[in-house]
Amino acid sequence: MTEFPAPFAAAGTPSAAGQRRLLTLLFVDLSGSTAMAEWMEAEHYSAMLGALRALYERIVPHHGGVIARIQGDGMLAVFGHPEVREDDGRRATEAALELHAAVRGLLPPGPRPAHFRGLTLHSGVHAGIVLVNEGDQMRGRFELLGNAPNITARLSEAAKADEVIASEESLGLQSQFFETGPRFSLQLRGRATPLAVYRVFGRAAVGRRFEASMRRGLAPFVGREAELTALQAALVRSLGGRTLWLGLRAGAGVGKTRLTEEFLRQAADQAGQICRIHRGYCESYLSAEPLQPFLQMLRGMDGMTDAPPQLAIAQHSAPAERADALLALLLTLARREAQLVFIDDLQWADDASLRLLHRLRTIAAAQSLPLLLLTASRPEPSLPGARDDEADIIELPPLTECESARAVQQLLPQTDPFIAAEVRRHAGGNPLFIEELCHAAAETGEGLVEGQSSSAWLAALVESRVGRLPPEQAQLVRLAAVIGNVIPAWLLQALSGCGEQHPAVRALAAQDFIFPDQSPGHLRFKHGITRDVVYEATGLHERQTLHRLISQELSARGGSESQLHEQLAYHDAAANDWPAAARHAEAAGDLALAASALDRAKKQFRAALAALEFLQSPDDGDDARRDWQRRWVAIAQRLGMACVFDASQDDLRVLRHAAALAQADGDAGLIARTQYWLAYVGYALGETRDSLRHAHAAVAKAQECGDHALLAQLPGTVGQLQAAAADYAQALPMLDLAITRQRARASKSAVNRIGLSFSLCCRAYVLADQGRFGDAHDIFAEALAPFDGSGHAVEASIQGWRAAVLLWQGRWTEAREAALAAHRVGAQVRSMFTCAMGHAAAAYAAWMEQADPTALQRVRDATAWLAPRGGGLYSSFNHGWLADMLSVQGDAVAARRHVALALRRGRQHDWIGGAMAYRATARLAAQAGDAAQARRYLALARGAGEQRNSDHEAAVTALLEAELRLDDGWQAALERARSEFRRMDMPGFTERAARLAAAHGD
Repeated sequence: MTEFPAPFAAAGTPSAAGQRRLLTLLFVDLSGSTAMAEWMEAEHYSAMLGALRALYERIVPHHGGVIARIQGDGMLAVFGHPEVREDDGRRATEAALELHAAVRGLLPPGPRPAHFRGLTLHSGVHAGIVLVNEGDQMRGRFELLGNAPNITARLSEAAKADEVIASEESLGLQSQFFETGPRFSLQLRGRATPLAVYRVFGRAAVGRRFEASMRRGLAPFVGREAELTALQAALVRSLGGRTLWLGLRAGAGVGKTRLTEEFLRQAADQAGQICRIHRGYCESYLSAEPLQPFLQMLRGMDGMTDAPPQLAIAQHSAPAERADALLALLLTLARREAQLVFIDDLQWADDASLRLLHRLRTIAAAQSLPLLLLTASRPEPSLPGARDDEADIIELPPLTECESARAVQQLLPQTDPFIAAEVRRHAGGNPLFIEELCHAAAETGEGLVEGQSSSAWLAALVESRVGRLPPEQAQLVRLAAVIGNVIPAWLLQALSGCGEQHPAVRALAAQDFIFPDQSPGHLRFKHGITRDVVYEATGLHERQTLHRLISQELSARGGSESQLHEQLAYHDAAANDWPAAARHAEAAGDLALAASALDRAKKQFRAALAALEFLQSPDDGDDARRDWQRRWVAIAQRLGMACVFDASQDDLRVLRHAAALAQADGDAGLIARTQYWLAYVGYALGETRDSLRHAHAAVAKAQECGDHALLAQLPGTVGQLQAAAADYAQALPMLDLAITRQRARASKSAVNRIGLSFSLCCRAYVLADQGRFGDAHDIFAEALAPFDGSGHAVEASIQGWRAAVLLWQGRWTEAREAALAAHRVGAQVRSMFTCAMGHAAAAYAAWMEQADPTALQRVRDATAWLAPRGGGLYSSFNHGWLADMLSVQGDAVAARRHVALALRRGRQHDWIGGAMAYRATARLAAQAGDAAQARRYLALARGAGEQRNSDHEAAVTALLEAELRLDDGWQAALERARSEFRRMDMPGFTERAARLAAAHGD
């Protein structure tokens, strides 16, 4: 065994406070016991309790549980102690159902009133992290501390008589082993958020995990082409008279059963007439009968025509002779025709089944019988190769990055690319993890929270694997989990004495826990979810001790400044060293912001603000409180800078709090800057009306305190807000003023250069909306020049605006190229707004250029990506595009919904998609034969364009008027449109008008 150095050995010692365990809990209580106590004699009631407790003591251990406490007629049992099992949730629910059935059969002694309907229980099942202490007479066998026991008791309280309520956390996929009611949310007393639960009515006719998966709906089958080909080739060789044994080997959830089921389905279709297929599976649940997989095959032969005599012998043989009878039967069948024998989960096979499998393979090979043995198993650390050592092994790897992306896309077709990337990173190519994380993301509509698994039942699967590791490997994997998802090899060695090539580390790699990272000198968890589960299951005191040790080692060694600050901020916060955590998180945020790593900057600034909350004390004096407030506000303002390209309503709430702190401080400069960032982030979210109010407040305060740097930025902000509100007459002078001031200061700081480019970009788009496309492109060139090809977030923003203007102009190919650049850079800097808008604009360009059939869904996807963030900046663009495409397709219901959403944005002064929405409605009215309504909506479209003084909108509306041919004036409208298209150089629309004229002989 590895001898760990003293610091790690001390840190790995369980604390005196108890052990932190992932447990599944069952709480049962007798229904109506208070009323019964009133009419029962005390002796009779005592006898009934004795019988009830006897049932508890018999049934709970039978399902692998341990009774923690019996109090009165209630009982609390734990599943997963001392060893976590992946099916603990199923075991607890099975135990509850058996207890309910047994109690229904009890009759209390003594006379019973006429209204008595029998004894029943009500039960709750839940799972979670629990601190386990040794118990005593007062506390029961164990003292269980944490939220999970309370929730379990609340579930039991919520259950009606003879009802079992189990949380989704405890069951997950295993809910398919039961007949349940629909999943519903239950608000429990003392819990802030509802809990997803099921009412469990009984057991389902499901024996295998694959059958449970089928009931819920199979995940998409992706990849595995090479393995499928190998299996098919083996089948061909067996059909030719060979005996072969192929063993699929992979960790839990990697897809062994899914692959074999796909292969068996194809084999039944292609070779079903000349090859008989037999299936069996092994299980660890309860006490599986000896020879279980072969007996399942035997039962599957019932009703078999032309059955050999050995079938009857095998069916009626005594247990002692059953293996020989089964062997004889399978050999007889193989002599008649080719046989395919599949056994799933071989790692749980009993010794009798293994002996029979080996005998079958040996005798069939000696007789050259056409027999393909196919087994699927997990690698067992304790028994490497002991179960399928005679098989030709096919190691099934995790899905590749590309295959994982395909699986996520099929399970979460509309999810944004950032959540999809989180799922792929967290799952590490494990199909089961991908499926469960996609389900979790679909339920919440949000990303994954670092340090938390998606569900307790999935965490139990991971913990059961850790529990089977040798002690030194288990210690190592827990230390690695505290270090993080990526583990510097030097740090692991400094703390444990185990370097990258140490046998224990290499064993963990072989068992799919950690493996060498692409970056030399680093290791990485194979699956992010594994790291999170192991970390959560590590005791608090142990974690904090390790975090302190890690922080000391990192500080002593040093390294890249940006990475060092991020790492120290994380470990110091986890060790509750809040002053250091705040300092390092703030520094990390500044460095990330300077590198345009916006998501990292936001994360670090938020971490700094969270750490600051722990540094505030009611005993602080006025000066200390004021210093704290000013530091909080200063960090919040830098958070605002990181939010400009990817804002959310949560960011706005932080800035509102900063504004309140600044107001309480009373400093005009502080107030001015918090109002400025409220205005800018509100602008990024499309809240134009409120943002203008904040911007004007910032101007007043900046003038009061003489903040010239801010006054140089504010005209640009006000101008952008006025432009967003389509108030171009006010916007252009403000933008010109901003550009003059920012040009003078552009060489002094990157912030001023960014501000100048934004102002130029906004001015270009206003001019383009008025039909001055040539001037607009010249200004775009100036705005883009300092950032073109830089990968900076402002490049994505400018390219996005260029794409919109090129769409107005009908330069479809160039619009798509600019939009794709915005999408690419937006994804790089993790700016969801520019990423999504670029994706949508590129799709709409493809629709306009070549009627791309995928365009509609891509615009829908991009619109859905933005919805959870609460952002609405120029979202009328998206809804206008969707209304236009849907109206062309004749989908009136969907088109009108997006028309309504586009016009709703007008109430926030976002009219950029208004004219397009009205045109779509006019087209729908014309399709319905309502010419009067079509004319009305065309008039509204003209009005929406005139509100922006938009020449290109007027021309496109005239073109639609000609296309609809509502009256004799359509030719005049067509001529107006053609003339304007030529004047403004709008080639795509010029071609469309020309096709219309040609179609009518003009």
